[in-house]
Amino acid sequence: MTNVKQSRWLRLILFMIANLLIVLMAPVSYALFTGELLALVATLVFFLTFILMYVVTWVFVRWDGGDSVEELGITVDHRFGPHLTIGAIAGTIGAVLVVAIAFFFGGQLRPFDQITGDLIVNEIIITAPTAFFEELVHRGYILSRMEDLAGKRTAIFLSSLFFSLLHFTWWAEPGFPIHLAILFTFNMFLGGVVLSLSYYWSGRRLWVPIAFHFMWNMIAYLMFPTFPREAVSQPEIFQIEWGITTIVGFLLGLSLLWSLLTTEKNKV
Repeated sequence: MTNVKQSRWLRLILFMIANLLIVLMAPVSYALFTGELLALVATLVFFLTFILMYVVTWVFVRWDGGDSVEELGITVDHRFGPHLTIGAIAGTIGAVLVVAIAFFFGGQLRPFDQITGDLIVNEIIITAPTAFFEELVHRGYILSRMEDLAGKRTAIFLSSLFFSLLHFTWWAEPGFPIHLAILFTFNMFLGGVVLSLSYYWSGRRLWVPIAFHFMWNMIAYLMFPTFPREAVSQPEIFQIEWGITTIVGFLLGLSLLWSLLTTEKNKV
């Protein structure tokens, strides 16, 4: 391995470590604070997380010799609208399939009277920056840099694995069922693969995975209880992102992404 390649691997690893430390801010704040102070700190940490993700990404893009984070695939042009639409359609239909399976086969959904306007607005505030900045970090920077160093297939696998493991804060607590942690991590890995493929199929652009990510999360958090914070029956089967039905939803979303993006490409 040449010195240049070693240096690029080191930068990528440092970037991944930096994002791990950013993610760790939330569980550390929950461990250190309680009561009203915790609510304030949690809100500040939430917004600080995305600010830091953007700043760190900008710094590393500049370190790589780039000019702007727009180079990672967030240029707004004539394909912006169609790509948002395609990602949103695929993410919505994929997630709705998981909801439908839970509805018809006895899975636990959020009571309809709990789906209020306030909940919808709160989820938009949470989900929009989550989808944008996670895609900027994981598909925009990590995937693209890893592809240059290890090839596309390895990059998809390793970046999706890192993406899944970085969601450890959902299950990393004493006594948590190991089979649920494994299922959740696999589902997050599969989601990372779907988002990575949509990045490539859309011409190394982020708007399709951002829109898919946003709509999937919106439906997941609106229609299902927030497991594991809330007790849920049979989460390993029906709970979105935890259960095996999530696999079916992701695969449907993936097939729609391929079909819609192929159609869109043929029109150009």
